[in-house]
Amino acid sequence: MTRKLYLFALMLAVLLLPVARGIAVAQSPSATSAIVGSASPPSGQLLQYSLPSDKLAKAYALYLVNGGLYFAAGFWSVVVLCLMLSARFGVRLRSWAEHMSRRRFVQAVVVMCLFVGVMELAQLPFDMFGEHISMKYGRSVQTWASWFGDWGKGLLLGCIFATLLGWILYAALRHSPQRWWFYFWLALIPIIIFVMFIAPIWIEPLFNKYEPLTDHHADLVEQIERVVQRAGMDIPPERMYEMKASEKTTTLNAYVTGFGATKRVVVWDTTMDHMTTPETLFVFGHEMGHYVLGHIPKEIAINLVFLLFLFYVGYRLANCLVAKYGESWGIRGLDDWASLPLLVLLLLVLTFLATPVFSGVSRHYEHQADQYGLEVIHGLVPDEPRTAALAFQQLGEVSLDYPCVNKFWEFWMWDHPTIRDRMIYVQTYNPWAEGREPEFVKNTP
Repeated sequence: MTRKLYLFALMLAVLLLPVARGIAVAQSPSATSAIVGSASPPSGQLLQYSLPSDKLAKAYALYLVNGGLYFAAGFWSVVVLCLMLSARFGVRLRSWAEHMSRRRFVQAVVVMCLFVGVMELAQLPFDMFGEHISMKYGRSVQTWASWFGDWGKGLLLGCIFATLLGWILYAALRHSPQRWWFYFWLALIPIIIFVMFIAPIWIEPLFNKYEPLTDHHADLVEQIERVVQRAGMDIPPERMYEMKASEKTTTLNAYVTGFGATKRVVVWDTTMDHMTTPETLFVFGHEMGHYVLGHIPKEIAINLVFLLFLFYVGYRLANCLVAKYGESWGIRGLDDWASLPLLVLLLLVLTFLATPVFSGVSRHYEHQADQYGLEVIHGLVPDEPRTAALAFQQLGEVSLDYPCVNKFWEFWMWDHPTIRDRMIYVQTYNPWAEGREPEFVKNTP
């Protein structure tokens, strides 16, 4: 049976190899001289995303390393889970848990915390290497002490949530062997909503510092309020925050977080440090687009529906595998704690294969937010197409985004449109010049 597990891992590696090679077929820096240079072409021409030669070389190296690291870490997770099955690690977890207590929740604490701890330790070398690369290329300025502090906090949170989910999952498995996948999926919905609600208040401040945007950028808030009024929305200054990202990273970002009363817009301080006020207004307009268009609940709803399908496929596969190999793995049934490595392995493989679906949904909503950002600042900033293009140029240059992303890699993993495509789009979308009404923001001049 051990040999079959190794063959399964090898087969997965073979499946991943063509995808990994897709990264390498992207044009090398020597073949991309057309994208090296200034982002300011003669008047009347479109701005094209470009990088100076030194940054282009770094971006290409990062592109390859991060892509390879993604697949290597994923493959290693599969190998670790296969080894757990062949070594009957799940059986040991069950024995330890049953020895500790007869209470199912206490058993869940033992099983899930030990399992999460082993998986996180197995992934630690890859996480550390990724951080080392970020430091080497100037994307991270976080100290190792701070990084390990965040890693420890993440591990603790992972154990807490894994315990809750594991307890619910195995309760559903015991009470409904035929419908557990559906009942567990139903239980996830309120949990996700609850986590979204508490995240801005209890989770995100564990890792970063947040301050009201009015504390240090009152003039920017005044400009932002003009954009909010243009949108006909009520986003009070109390829901606008600055994140002190510069303590850990040099990259730029902004995002919408929270749910209901905790929903808010967050702009990184690095974004405001590198971008002009008009460029920052476009970034804010993009994030407000997520807020106004309800992208967060829509995306979660779509992903949940697809996740239900994956759970059903996993249920069918798990039953087949336990029937055939359960005895050799020491698994009494799916409701046995010993089945945990198998269930996680199936979910890992299925979600990996479904990555293009999740990425595609995200790209669609990010594209809509770009469109909304352009519409909502139209007439409020000078030459908004060029302003938006320069914002993307700044974003890509600071983050060392490689200009020539392989199309298959983009399809598989990119959860945003590429910087190159976004720059072209914001300069060519102009319904006003064509006498058409904007799709989202109707009251623009």
